Amino acid sequence: MMALSFTTASTQQQISNKLTAEIAADLKTWQKQQDINELNHKSELRIPSSAKSLPPCVQGLSIEPSKGLPYGRVQRKLTCSNPSWSLYVRAIVTVTARLPVVNRTLMRSETVSATDLNWRTLTLKPADKDILSREVDIVGQQVVRKLRKNSIIKASYLDAPVLVKLGEPVIIEANSQGFHAKMTGVAMDSGKQGEPIRVKNSRSGKVITAYPISKGRVQTQF
Repeated sequence: MMALSFTTASTQQQISNKLTAEIAADLKTWQKQQDINELNHKSELRIPSSAKSLPPCVQGLSIEPSKGLPYGRVQRKLTCSNPSWSLYVRAIVTVTARLPVVNRTLMRSETVSATDLNWRTLTLKPADKDILSREVDIVGQQVVRKLRKNSIIKASYLDAPVLVKLGEPVIIEANSQGFHAKMTGVAMDSGKQGEPIRVKNSRSGKVITAYPISKGRVQTQF
């Protein structure tokens, strides 16, 4: 009876140690990919009762690669080759991260400025798949879906701003091998930075393709 108790404890401990380490490693990789400076997590393992009847793994457990986000409800398959057995184990992984948020609610078409941002420690949810963690990816972007105060900023809520609008006057810049010229024109399309749009030269009436480079300014490419 005492031997059975020792076996149960050591097998469950092997499972717990392996899965806990893998969760931490997956989160570290994800944190680096997301460029998040501060991140903490807590794991609550749900080891099946059937693990009590499994012998300890002699050569060490292997674990299948993770799928999806490394937090929320996680399930991983652990396998032992000697003796041969496998087991699915679930875990609830809670993650908090220090992220930029807007300090006021921003409506559609507003542009995010540096003064609109604060930093807060937030708990991430499984639905938070496309979060933005760097100010450089947020400031200057245009809101396409309402951003609520102190909420996580997702990439799907922002887009590059329209620099040139249809019918607006523009400054056309032409550069080619030391040649530089400026002229006025009218935008025949709306466009974001780097998008090709049609522009009509006010003096010649010629329609050319140009690329927005800033508000009301476009550049031709030769």
